[in-house]
Amino acid sequence: MGHWSLFEKKRLFNLIRELNLPSSGKALDFGCGRGIFTQVIKEALPGWEIFACDISKQAIEWAKQNQTGIEFFIAGDEVYKGEKFDFIHSHHVLEHTYDAKVTTHEICAYAADRCTMLHSVPCRHKGSLEYKISTLVKDGIDPQTGKFFFEDFAHQIRPNVEETISFFRPFGFKIQSDYYAAQHYGALKWIAESGLGFVLKISPVFKAVSFDAALKLFRYRLQFLFYWFCFFCATAFTSADRGKYFYLKKSFQIIGFIFFFWLAIPVRTHLLKKSESEWNEKRMEKNGSELFLVISR
Repeated sequence: MGHWSLFEKKRLFNLIRELNLPSSGKALDFGCGRGIFTQVIKEALPGWEIFACDISKQAIEWAKQNQTGIEFFIAGDEVYKGEKFDFIHSHHVLEHTYDAKVTTHEICAYAADRCTMLHSVPCRHKGSLEYKISTLVKDGIDPQTGKFFFEDFAHQIRPNVEETISFFRPFGFKIQSDYYAAQHYGALKWIAESGLGFVLKISPVFKAVSFDAALKLFRYRLQFLFYWFCFFCATAFTSADRGKYFYLKKSFQIIGFIFFFWLAIPVRTHLLKKSESEWNEKRMEKNGSELFLVISR
């Protein structure tokens, strides 16, 4: 959770501003990672006290050193056990937990009597690009967890909106709004931003349910490879974590940028604009693969 684009940050900022929350209060970013989105919450709620927690000690230490005006703590810290918050946010937390009901209980324990929450999770609703791809692959959708075949092993579930609401209903929370992202262009965007290995993983031609499905997956693979290459070249000078083979990767990116910037930059810009337009115009349509759920009590 180290790097998020301006698009994702702007989207969260606007969502929070649309909630018309009071001018002051206490907010908690639950499962904050390194606090990238916590900073966005702080900017969206300038008159609020901002707190954030995570189970990762390393993430919290990094956040404390790089974010100011925010109180970070390890989830479960007894010092903060009695704290109550008027607004709680979580970004892609519930799908990583072994028991979402237990995690929901932990989140709601921090909720004030009158509280608004904003949670984002990957969801399974028919019609999204990811759903369509999964139907082309053998055992593409797990009937028990709803997970799509390509998901990270750390993901435990992919709930629909009703299942997500059901986690919080016993604590008195009711749905206020539900929004959806990644119907098509948003999904293309995050696939393009992923690694080459993932691009190949999400289009497994030889695992198709039929010959016709294999042809569709092959066409998807070509499309994904094209967008991935353009994003790879266009982001040659974008900051990134220095993981394994960092300098080798950067070298290839710079070479690609030098020869293909004339193609890569316009294509990336076009897809980013289409993704933003899709969010602005279609976020009420339930055929997206990412859910933004606003609940309150």
